Amino acid sequence: MLTIIGDINVDLLMALAEWPHEGGDALAHTAVWSSGGTGINSAVAVARMGGQVRLWGRVGHDPAATTALRTARSAGVDLDGIQYDPLTPTGLCVIPVTTGGERTFLSYRGANQAWQIPTDWPPTQGWLHVCGHALLSDPQRASAVHALRSAQQHGWQTSIDLCEPLTNHFAPIINQLAHPLTVLLGNQAEMEAVAAFHTSAAPICITKLGAAGALVAHDGQPTPYPAFVVDAIDTTACGDTFASICVLALSRGAPLADAVEVANAAAAITASRRGAADIVPTHAEVCALLTQHQQPIPPWLLAMVQ
Repeated sequence: MLTIIGDINVDLLMALAEWPHEGGDALAHTAVWSSGGTGINSAVAVARMGGQVRLWGRVGHDPAATTALRTARSAGVDLDGIQYDPLTPTGLCVIPVTTGGERTFLSYRGANQAWQIPTDWPPTQGWLHVCGHALLSDPQRASAVHALRSAQQHGWQTSIDLCEPLTNHFAPIINQLAHPLTVLLGNQAEMEAVAAFHTSAAPICITKLGAAGALVAHDGQPTPYPAFVVDAIDTTACGDTFASICVLALSRGAPLADAVEVANAAAAITASRRGAADIVPTHAEVCALLTQHQQPIPPWLLAMVQ
């Protein structure tokens, strides 16, 4: 079982011809409501690949919670640990997307920030993956750090997928852990911002490079992995999809090269669609893309549906 700690939001994606100036009036030509948030996107990606996944997060007692959780519930994500906040609304993210697929996040984190670690943590074995936004503010941050520490003490593998606001707080978080992470992931700017801590943070550091693929440093040796070429229209959820599929593959014992290749394929499909968790690809779609590019389907991926 892969356990994910991350944000749960309702996303409103708006496609713009161009970004407005401050005080301007830009018209969107497309608007899409979607399940979203780093936690939801990541958990759905794992479930649609055939993996067992538990999501820990917090939503409000409001209609938005139903929309936020809908896609994860239909994908088969374990939502038994979801907490419901009686006072604070479910998180909301407005995502303007400009021509070329580049997105900007305007986020209200809402109930996410009040998540607290369950009292029955942890089960006997597994992998704990923490999405970066869950480490931004207390009590969610303190609970997520506590979960990481407990997981490591019980022999779990652990990973963090960075976000830009987290980079300034990364050092004290890592210093609270008794052991290195198994994997650290982030985009190029994020990984450069925490470069001084790579060696102590994790033996495997994976830099997400978007259309250029990924750069993997394993014990200090960097290896590039090219992306699959697609017509990208929206990069929302691409990084979450890539990171969670990498972690899923490694948790199943896959070689690092196979994990990154499948994650690149899943992220490429995600970039070719407009949306968030709702459009994350299935196992069959990822296998089809690999076959289309004459790439063998790794044994760990074949085993996911057997």
